[in-house]
Amino acid sequence: MPEFIDDPVRVGVVFGGSPRVRPVWFVWNGRTVRVRALTYTWQTREGRALVRHFAVTDGATAYELRFEPEQMGWRLASSEPCGKGTPDAPR
Repeated sequence: MPEFIDDPVRVGVVFGGSPRVRPVWFVWNGRTVRVRALTYTWQTREGRALVRHFAVTDGATAYELRFEPEQMGWRLASSEPCGKGTPDAPR
């Protein structure tokens, strides 16, 4: 079950290619998390504001990162351990 977090984070991204924005690492609670895979991206609207969502994994944990362009800020929305049978579970 996901743990909902909603903490601000610093994110390193690569621009260009597909998708056009790809997170490669983020810092949360003083720890750098290296993104092993970007599994899904989507957009939502909160009122008039566009929010970009990125589902990523470090191989052991799945995370949802949110980019809020109006605030020019990133947030860690949730985390969930990758369990047995999930595509990103360690082997």
